[in-house]
Amino acid sequence: MIFVKALVRRAVMDWEGVDDVDGNAIVPNPDTIDALLDIWPIFEAFQLVYVSKGLLLEQEKNVSAPSPNGVSVGATPIAQPARKPAKTARRGKTSR
Repeated sequence: MIFVKALVRRAVMDWEGVDDVDGNAIVPNPDTIDALLDIWPIFEAFQLVYVSKGLLLEQEKNVSAPSPNGVSVGATPIAQPARKPAKTARRGKTSR
C-alpha cells in the first residue's frame, strides 16, 4: 500500500470528479491522494489498472534474448556454421 500511494502521489497531477460532500472539487495533494486511496475499491482499481501494468512491463525487460530455434525463434546467429564435423580426439597415453 505504501508503494502504491507513493507512486500515485508522483503520477496524479490533476483529476476530475473527485468532490467533497458539498460538491466542491478536491485538489490533489499528498493528503487528499492518501485519503482517496484509503477507500479500498479505489485503491484496488488504481493498482490493477496502473501499477500492475507498469510492473509487468518492467518484468518483461528481465528476460533472455530469443532463442534462434524453438519457441522463441527470432535471434540472429553470430557464428558461421561449421564446414564439416570436428574429428574425434585421439586417445593418448595417460601418466600416473
